[in-house]
Amino acid sequence: MNLIFAHFLLAVGLFFILNWIGSHSIHAGYIRMSVLAKADEAPAFNFMYRAFSPVAYITVVSAISYKLQQDWLVKDIYLVVVYYFVFRLVFNLATGRARLLNWVTQCAYVLVSIPVSYYVYDTLITHKEFLFPTAKELGSAVWLAIVAYAYHTFNSVKLSDERTKARKANYLNDRYSTYKNLYGELIEGIAETKRQEALIYAVLIIEAFNRPKLYRLIENMLFYFGFAKTLGIMQVTTERYIDDKESVRLGATKIVKDHLQAKLKVESRRYPGGSWTIRREVLELYNPDGEYIREVDGLYDEIVNQFYPDEKTDWEAEIEKLNSPDETKEEPNKSSQQDASEAGASA
Repeated sequence: MNLIFAHFLLAVGLFFILNWIGSHSIHAGYIRMSVLAKADEAPAFNFMYRAFSPVAYITVVSAISYKLQQDWLVKDIYLVVVYYFVFRLVFNLATGRARLLNWVTQCAYVLVSIPVSYYVYDTLITHKEFLFPTAKELGSAVWLAIVAYAYHTFNSVKLSDERTKARKANYLNDRYSTYKNLYGELIEGIAETKRQEALIYAVLIIEAFNRPKLYRLIENMLFYFGFAKTLGIMQVTTERYIDDKESVRLGATKIVKDHLQAKLKVESRRYPGGSWTIRREVLELYNPDGEYIREVDGLYDEIVNQFYPDEKTDWEAEIEKLNSPDETKEEPNKSSQQDASEAGASA
């Protein structure tokens, strides 16, 4: 029983370690789960990382366990990988992310990672001497160079993202329909324009994705002990307990209020910018994180395209309008020039 519990803890640790490393490997092509459709620019990296990192993990843990003379922890350690994938699946289902998963690749990760883990355990880990190779055995590093070359070549292949787009579109349609049924009347009563309404839904969907129901239940408990300051589906900062509906009301009200302030602020500038600038100001007041702003803004565009087609921005027309001279300022100049010419003629 102790061994099973220890292996389960190692599996949970593996889950959080891989997520943390992945979030800091965006530059290498790591693609995070998102409500937005993103092309997989590094398919080899993402597959290798998700399928073989668990194998490397149990190998390192085994070596450390041997060094610390905790050999009991190494027995059947390949089961850590099994527990990891089970925990990963349960986590995604519990947080409502099942629609975003590519089940073909998920199955591929399992079918590759678990057999390889068992093979490494049976042929390498159970024999201590193989974990600490001699200098002669390190000559096999030549093969690693060959594998690295093949990896780099395969990583240059760009895969079609049509299925990803379809999966994300289905998820967005489901979330929008769900939240419209739950909070549509409330949001419509607060929003002053359809664009504001679309922006509220974008923030709502992103916040709900980042803080699924399971997380919010934990936050509700932590709130009573003073460890949580944001509550509800729209993660509103509050000093009192609020439910999801109240958080939508407060969040939507904040967005509308901030929109007016942002509009006045942007229009007072010498080079005001368009509706995107106003929207960015609003989102920055809600959450200043740059990645968050890009995610919400990208989702806003998809919501407008899919559910508010009449509100699409004609960017060329808007840029032309912003760059056109101010006619109200030109009129006095024209009239003054005309007066000057008439005065000259009479003289």
